[in-house]
Amino acid sequence: MWLSGNKSGVFIALFCYGLALNYLVFHLPITFFKAPDVGLVQDVEVIASEVALPADLPQVNWKPVSLPDNGYQNQRQLEQVWYRATVALDDVGVDIWALYFPLVVHNAAVFINGVWVGQAGPFGKPTARHHNNPLLFSFSPALLKEGENRIDIRLQTSFHEQGYLDRFYLAPESQLSAIYAWKHFVRIDLIQWITMAMYLMSAIVFFFWLARPQDSIYGLFSLELFLWATHNLNLFITEIPVSARLWEAMTMSTLGWAVIAMILFNHRYVGQGNARIEKFILIFSVFGIGLFFLPDIGSILHIGYRVWDVFLVIFGCYAIFHLLKAYGHRPNVDLLLMLLVGFPILIFGLHDILVLNHIIDRREGLIIQYSAIPAVLLFSWFLIRRFVQSIDRAEQLAETLDQRVRTKQLQLQSQYEELQSVREEGLLLKERERIMRDMHDGIGGQLVSVVSLLQEQPGDLYKRVREKVQHSLTDLRLVIDSLDPLLSDLPTLLGMMRVRLVDQLEAANITLEWAVTELPEIKNMSPRRSLHIMRIVQESITNSIKHAQSERIMLATGVIGAKNQQVYVDVMDYGVGIIDGLAAASLQGRGIKNMQYRAEQLGATLDIDSSRSGTRIRLLMDV
Repeated sequence: MWLSGNKSGVFIALFCYGLALNYLVFHLPITFFKAPDVGLVQDVEVIASEVALPADLPQVNWKPVSLPDNGYQNQRQLEQVWYRATVALDDVGVDIWALYFPLVVHNAAVFINGVWVGQAGPFGKPTARHHNNPLLFSFSPALLKEGENRIDIRLQTSFHEQGYLDRFYLAPESQLSAIYAWKHFVRIDLIQWITMAMYLMSAIVFFFWLARPQDSIYGLFSLELFLWATHNLNLFITEIPVSARLWEAMTMSTLGWAVIAMILFNHRYVGQGNARIEKFILIFSVFGIGLFFLPDIGSILHIGYRVWDVFLVIFGCYAIFHLLKAYGHRPNVDLLLMLLVGFPILIFGLHDILVLNHIIDRREGLIIQYSAIPAVLLFSWFLIRRFVQSIDRAEQLAETLDQRVRTKQLQLQSQYEELQSVREEGLLLKERERIMRDMHDGIGGQLVSVVSLLQEQPGDLYKRVREKVQHSLTDLRLVIDSLDPLLSDLPTLLGMMRVRLVDQLEAANITLEWAVTELPEIKNMSPRRSLHIMRIVQESITNSIKHAQSERIMLATGVIGAKNQQVYVDVMDYGVGIIDGLAAASLQGRGIKNMQYRAEQLGATLDIDSSRSGTRIRLLMDV
């Protein structure tokens, strides 16, 4: 609301913001680098020569110059020049000394009193590139002497107009290392981190685009980040993998393509594009490919800096104008933030173009790479927020649809379950009645008669036969109980088992400790699953009666787990445990194997924990 009602005030504030940036960048440049206050070397002699060692240099034709020395202004027409300085020292001392070069373009080797002390990179083609980072060469004080000392500097560049040597400093290393380290961090280390972050963010946004290919802004932003990061490589890679001609073409073209991708991104993010302008800039982008086919590096630098870069400034001005126009039609915070990060990109880019065209002192260095920090952070936040919002909307729509489908499904399922339940209950009742009749009239009645007859016969043999028949009768009753629809509840099912097994336990003089509790409903409690549970519990109790030598057996249930609940059924005795002898042999018996098989059929876990103080058999089932 405030933005909408104060458009004029916002435009005035943006105008003042742009003027302030312009003033700070061009008229009152702020430097973050402190110049050393010791050992300044400014007056030198220079000669253009292709020799590799100072001993081979001629002794005549040296020209005095005052640093900084600019190859573009002096036009020496050679890619290699030598500088010589004479420095008088009163006291050398014993500390390590160093030469600090704030700016060298492109490669340098240093000799102290004719002795080589170091070089920035290999000489040859392509030339090692050191145009953004400072150089520090440390050496022993033994190379210096009291009085006059000669410093020879071999400087090589990719193109003679690019050559540059700034004022340098000779002093003990302790007085120069901190200044060098800070400038190296800002110029090189920070840019490396920014570039790696841009590549990483480009990959992340690219996967966003793969997830939502209909949103082209993700693909455009990923491309923009990739191109800008590739352009940044020129700031810290010293030993380039291709020729200097191709490297310069790549550096210029990627910056231009990044600006074009940014304009296309703005059009789609704001929703106010211009088809004719997009067509023009896309046609213009083809000329970026033409840079790679120019015959020499001089042509690339002249055409790239004076034609290609001029159009990039025009495109940058259009991007700001487009955002201002869009804000005038529909004020919002996103557009205002885009303008706030867009102005530095335009002004910093203009500064760098003026530097590269030798209009501004090159010692100020390139700065457009720093404008990437707020821009990348802002646009990344925009797209991540947009992606999250898209996912939220899709989830809301899917949830609404899913809710409707679930409602209908529940209605149909409820109706089906009611019909199925009625049908199953009817079938189970009929089946149970049939089995009960068969039990009463057939095998069940016969087994009861056999038990009665055997009770009248004395002797151990008849007693053992009677027990076997009683077990068979109990098994038959358990099967019948598993068919009862009213016994699908686990505690009720175990309670019925308690009734069926009481005779067997009493005959063995074993007390049953009952610790069955209320349990959550277990899904899919079919007759088959009920029978598996009853068989496992029955086999566990039978094994305890036979082998445990215990006077007590506990049957317990419970629930474990907070989110993913599981129900357990424990059969525990207080006997000798399954340690050795006959009891240990039972682990390999058919009974244990059958229990494990039944647990697998249930999709449950069977755990046997035994010691000399007793055995616990646990059946663990998902709710």
